Amino acid sequence: MKKLELQKLIREEVRKVVNEGNEYVPYQFNDQRGKELYLKYDKAFENPAWKRIDGNYEKTIKLNILLEITGLSLAELQELNKYGDESWKLYIDPETNTVTEFND
Repeated sequence: MKKLELQKLIREEVRKVVNEGNEYVPYQFNDQRGKELYLKYDKAFENPAWKRIDGNYEKTIKLNILLEITGLSLAELQELNKYGDESWKLYIDPETNTVTEFND
């Protein structure tokens, strides 16, 4: 294979990968539904409504604000939380209207 042909093939493969929308999704969200929920949740990742509690490991946000930002329902947020493990978990408290994310 000539160098030019090889470069063209590489460019085509890179273009395919970029156009497929391969967003980063943590390993916990290992099926299609988990990926869909995580990508909705991830819309709030950099939102200034989050308040840091423990450096990079713990942050909190008002539940109603999180639902508004992400477009998730409370049931979907609870479903998303089922994917959590020791390295990522949400504590959802509707009574105090808060969500706390732990991320190790």
